Amino acid sequence: MFKDQISKPIIELRSISKSYGKLAVLKEVDLKIYQREVTCLLGHSGSGKTTLMRIASSLARPDFGQVIKNGDPRFAYVFQSPRLLPWQTAEENLLFVQKNYGLSKEKKLRDLLFEIADLAGFRKAFPAQLSGGMQQRLELIRAFAVKPDLVFLDEPFKSLDLQTKFNLRQLLDVIQQQSKTTLFLITHDPEAALLLADRIYFLAKEQGITKEIVINIPRSSRKISSPQISTYLEEIIDEFTDLVDQTNYQLDNLKELF
Repeated sequence: MFKDQISKPIIELRSISKSYGKLAVLKEVDLKIYQREVTCLLGHSGSGKTTLMRIASSLARPDFGQVIKNGDPRFAYVFQSPRLLPWQTAEENLLFVQKNYGLSKEKKLRDLLFEIADLAGFRKAFPAQLSGGMQQRLELIRAFAVKPDLVFLDEPFKSLDLQTKFNLRQLLDVIQQQSKTTLFLITHDPEAALLLADRIYFLAKEQGITKEIVINIPRSSRKISSPQISTYLEEIIDEFTDLVDQTNYQLDNLKELF
């Protein structure tokens, strides 16, 4: 997504607050998810990233604030661990979600997704017969099988080995580039965010959104070693390293104890 392309928010969050009992998880958070963009949400553990995603995707309600949708967008979800139906084959898993939207006759789409994900030879396999990486690829193409307007992805690269993580990221990039589907991605991986996202938000605990980065560099041209991307990475790392800064005053005491 580039500056000369006009994009409208598909979802806008205004002054979102959410508490669980006495624990305030989100406080007056503002955020926009723009059409056809890949938006990444970074933040510390416990900052409320998953809660914010659940509110944006209508899986949870805020205590206060507004969730404004542009029209009636169709949502799909990819979670940290695959939520495939174990009693159905790979193809039946895609058919199951397609039937909910009257898309069961979209065989060409299923065929193409299986080919792109390198799963064409495993259509009749059950999830238990697939490796973890294959299950995650199946989970990903199942989300796109319903022709969504917006896909929410909650740390889809978590707990994957380096090669599987790289392949899944490439698969996600290819499908999004061709379909122009809007993505909202939660990740702890700044490098993945910088290589995939058009827009990055940083969510800080009890502070809301503290940083927004818009990346106007074609994904095919991005390298972590490039000056601009390296600068963005340093900005993100600065946001993540505040815990060390907060404990610096105790370092002398720590030295004495050892």
